Amino acid sequence: MNLYLQGFDLGREILKWIAIITMTIDHIGAVLFPEVEILRLIGRISFPLFAYLLILGLENTRNVRNYFTRLFIFALISQVPFYLATGIEPLDHLNIFFTLSFGLMFIYFFKKNSIIAFVPIVLSILLNFDYSVYGIVMIGCMYIVTGNIKLGTILLVLLNGLFLVPWNSQFLSLLALPLIILHQNSLLTTPKEFEKEFKIPFWRKYFFYVYYPLHLSILYIIQMYYF
Repeated sequence: MNLYLQGFDLGREILKWIAIITMTIDHIGAVLFPEVEILRLIGRISFPLFAYLLILGLENTRNVRNYFTRLFIFALISQVPFYLATGIEPLDHLNIFFTLSFGLMFIYFFKKNSIIAFVPIVLSILLNFDYSVYGIVMIGCMYIVTGNIKLGTILLVLLNGLFLVPWNSQFLSLLALPLIILHQNSLLTTPKEFEKEFKIPFWRKYFFYVYYPLHLSILYIIQMYYF
């Protein structure tokens, strides 16, 4: 079943694929080849892209509650393959979907000037989300980027300088900024005639949700039988 996708954003799709490919490379390095550092370095740009895409999703969603629910459900689904693939204890470290879902909550209440915005920040520390409080603040910075590129860029540099000194490879996350700035400046756009004719499969909406636990499960099976 195919559906026409109104308001299709080619640049956003490009960023999604870059994020998912670099994330996969990162996880191949973490699970199968931990000694090959370059794989982990490449993966550093994936999270800021996902954080930026989360903000775009929030801006375009018709129902924030449903958006949060989808993210949270896949956070629960993904935790088992996450701990199997990484070798951690089940609740010692929570996967990236928890960071994204509660990052969404943070931005939602931040926009409303509500004190509830502090809840996701506290939870990210207490429950040890992937990227912890750094991840939630990164999502906050991406929200600012969508409104003010210069201010958002400065805050992202300061964030990485504050949280990642001395040197930490996550500082390479700043390499995602040129791609984000290109998208913000409408340099990754969809031709109007292409936008009108573009079709996507019905299942495509959930592909990026399903891919995360699926690829971790595959990596775990490969690790178990071949490494």
